[in-house]
Amino acid sequence: MTELATSSPAMRTYEATILVKAAPARTDFDGSVAAVRQTYESEGAIFIELEKWEERSLAYPIDGETSALYLNAYFTADPAIVERIERRARLGDAILRQLIISRPGRDFEQIKDQRSKAAANAAAAAIAAAAAAASSAGSYES
Repeated sequence: MTELATSSPAMRTYEATILVKAAPARTDFDGSVAAVRQTYESEGAIFIELEKWEERSLAYPIDGETSALYLNAYFTADPAIVERIERRARLGDAILRQLIISRPGRDFEQIKDQRSKAAANAAAAAIAAAAAAASSAGSYES
């Protein structure tokens, strides 16, 4: 579900966390993603990446829904259209909630680099924790 996009100087990169209704997404995932894409692209947004994150229970019901499928997206858009995207999402029935933040000065390649560094750090921490656990277990055996 990854698409690379070219952007003009007026375009900015945004990150969005999008909550969609879980039941329709379970039965027709592609239809749910198409509805999200339509909401954004009809206003001129260009997706760099749109990925399924996970389904979670909500802390409180939203429009009668107690769970939602979370999508994580990166897109480019003119700053003037973000408010129109948010309005279209509120008026439509595909998106329960969304959070859009600007990622100034960062393009998708920098975001991917951040992800890989975070994954490498997490892997190194897991290896260190396993080694510490193994050495402490070995000290009990002596």
